[in-house]
Amino acid sequence: MKTDAMPDLAAEATSERSRDTGTAHAERSPQFRLVATMVQGTASALRQAWQPYRNVDEARRAAQEMMRNHRVLRVAIVEDRIPPQFVEWVGR
Repeated sequence: MKTDAMPDLAAEATSERSRDTGTAHAERSPQFRLVATMVQGTASALRQAWQPYRNVDEARRAAQEMMRNHRVLRVAIVEDRIPPQFVEWVGR
């Protein structure tokens, strides 16, 4: 009898977890991230590449700051979701 109860508990916990993440994702406002095209190396060392931004204006300001680095060619602003949704390019 104990073995029958265990899979049911696991299934219930999994469905509750997926329900929670679904509602949290639906209620969350869109966030934005920056994706940099570099001359050499990766953008992982740049602080702006790791931060989420609440609106496009914040992302644009951060992209302009990121463009001050001589290794950055251009920056894409994308919505932080799967798959990322392209918003706009910020270039020199």
